[in-house]
Amino acid sequence: MKKPVIVVLLVALILVLAPSTLMAKISGDPLQQYKTPFLLTSGGQGAGSKMLRLLINQTKKFSYGEDADFFLEDETPARYGFIDSGKYKALVVVMSVTEKGLGASGITIEDEINFLKEVVKKAKAQNMPIIAVSMEKDARSKISTNGNERVIDTICPEADWIISIADNNTDGRFTDLGKKYGIPVTIVDKPLELVKVLPDIFVK
Repeated sequence: MKKPVIVVLLVALILVLAPSTLMAKISGDPLQQYKTPFLLTSGGQGAGSKMLRLLINQTKKFSYGEDADFFLEDETPARYGFIDSGKYKALVVVMSVTEKGLGASGITIEDEINFLKEVVKKAKAQNMPIIAVSMEKDARSKISTNGNERVIDTICPEADWIISIADNNTDGRFTDLGKKYGIPVTIVDKPLELVKVLPDIFVK
């Protein structure tokens, strides 16, 4: 077989296989869609919100800044102001609690839970859809009174959509919450899969 023919066949094979290799590994409910700009914040002062910001940047589809496609604000009362501004079309809350994060912010888990209740209240007042995200592996506990579980119980029942990595839903916690409260739940295989689907979720 001549080399040009082999090249053509290889290109054709790549084009056929490309969609399957680029397709994100997700299950559960289909992807939801929201308009930009959106506000990103932490539920528990863990590193998850900053990790998600990095993944969003990796898509190279969204500009970052207070008046751009999305913005990150973890601290209260600053995030109250951004929600109250009315310029953001959705609120993304990444749920993860760390003692280090709480300590650096000078607050307790009780403070954070109360802050998050107000965050939810303000978002509802602005008709901002709330997207609850659990994307850090091991950001769960078997103890119901653990900080992570308390944040989940605070945010998820008020959410419009729940996204979790597969490792954090092995006990069906998020699936059960979705059924209980009538909320769509999408399970993503790994955090990096989010890079593939974020441009389909947030539309300019």
